[in-house]
Order: sequence, then C-alpha cells, then structure tokens
Amino acid sequence: MKLSKKFNYLRPLKVNDLIRVGNKKDGGYLIPAEAFWNIDGILSFGLGYNFTFEEHAYYMNNRLNIIVYDHSVNFFCFLTLFLKSIKRIFYFKSNLINILAQFNNLVNYVKFFLINKKIKHSSSKIVKKVSLPNEKNLKSIFCNLKEKKILLKIDIDGDEYQIIRQIKDFTKKVHILIIEFHNLDKKRELFKDSVFFLKTFFNIVHIHGNNYCPLCKDNFPEVVELTFLNKEIYPLDKKNFRKSFPIKDLDFPSFQFRKDYIIQFH
Repeated sequence: MKLSKKFNYLRPLKVNDLIRVGNKKDGGYLIPAEAFWNIDGILSFGLGYNFTFEEHAYYMNNRLNIIVYDHSVNFFCFLTLFLKSIKRIFYFKSNLINILAQFNNLVNYVKFFLINKKIKHSSSKIVKKVSLPNEKNLKSIFCNLKEKKILLKIDIDGDEYQIIRQIKDFTKKVHILIIEFHNLDKKRELFKDSVFFLKTFFNIVHIHGNNYCPLCKDNFPEVVELTFLNKEIYPLDKKNFRKSFPIKDLDFPSFQFRKDYIIQFH
C-alpha cells in the first residue's frame, strides 16, 4: 500500500553505496559508504543498552573517535542487570542464556567505553539550553570538538525536536545525520517542520519504520529512522528518488519477531 502523496517530502534521494552499520535489528542504520569512510568522528546522542552501531562503526574504521552522550545509563546499570539476572534464576524468571547475555553486555561495555581511549561515554544530558552541571547542548559539544568530519546520530526518545534548530550552526562539520523521530502520532506537524528545516542543509537518503511501535491512523509509523547526507559536500541528483522500503538485505525489522513496515512513495 502506497502512502499518500502528502508524504512525498520524505522520499529519499537514491545513493548506490548504502551500507548497514550495527546489528540486524534495532540498533543498525543505513549510511552511505563514501561519507562513512570520510568521517573522522561520531557523536552519538542516546545509548541505552544497545551500542552495536558504535561498536560496528569503530571496528570497521578504528581511526574514528567516538563520543556517546547518555545520562540514563552507566557501568553500574549494566552491572545491576547482570546481578539481577543471577538473582532472578532462583525465582525461575531467568536462565543461563539470559545470564550469559547480560554478562557479555557488561564485558562489552567495559571493553568498549572504559578501556578504549578513543571511545568515550559522557553521562551528560543533551538539552537545548544548559541550566544544570550535567547538561550539554550542541554549542558546548561542538566548540570542544577536535574532529572536523562528523557523523551525528540522535536517538533521545522525543527530545530530538528541541535541538533540531541548533544543528544549522554546525552543518559544515556534519557529513551524515541520523535521527530517530518519535511520537509521530502526536507530533506530526513538529516532525514535518523539523524535516523541512533539515532539508535546507541535508538530503534524505534513507527511511525506515521502527516496528517496536505501532502505526499511526494514516498507516505511517509512529517512530521513523531517517538518514541525512550533507547536500553541499555530497551533491545528489535531485530527481532520482528511491520509492520503496525496506531495502532487501540491508534493512531488517527493529523487532525481529514482527514483519517490517513497508513504506512506498509515489
């Protein structure tokens, strides 16, 4: 089923070198290979318990410096999950597979963020305007950034809208922009305004619906992942659109036990 023509502003321009970075479920994103090999750093807003994107990106290109900002998790969160998985086995609510998985997550976090000096996890919260010691905005981050060719990934559960306008001041450094947009059932106009604003500086090159969340009444996903490419640095044919998603062998369902959302444009 095709979407209404009102969604055509979201049609991605076609690039032929998309690659998947991250796992084959929630946590993986499609980005253009040429731009990926050009960047020297990644800024990632939002970590949670899934950092396969950052891991994979670094193992593909270990020249990268990566900084992740997320105030909601730290080493003790991963340790607590591991200890809880052990405790829950006595109540028959866990098993050895779950314990092993939590242990691996803990070890991977330590190896990736605490041992590797090129990878940093900051416990600062991303905000529009800084008012507390543990908060950062884009200006305070980019002013201290040594890297000049950045991939910026934003997945902060609805707070993305408050920092969209600040991105314009740093577009010369942002080669690739990945944003997971939330609450599209309630914030559709804000989403639309945000996308039009970003398209001043970037072209959309990929879209994917996150099937962890339901569809809106008009069959558009409540949560979508968009990949943008800097239009000044990487000019594209403005008439060559890709109209059908997901892309075979590159896109995978965020929740692997449900069918992926089909997005078709006119």
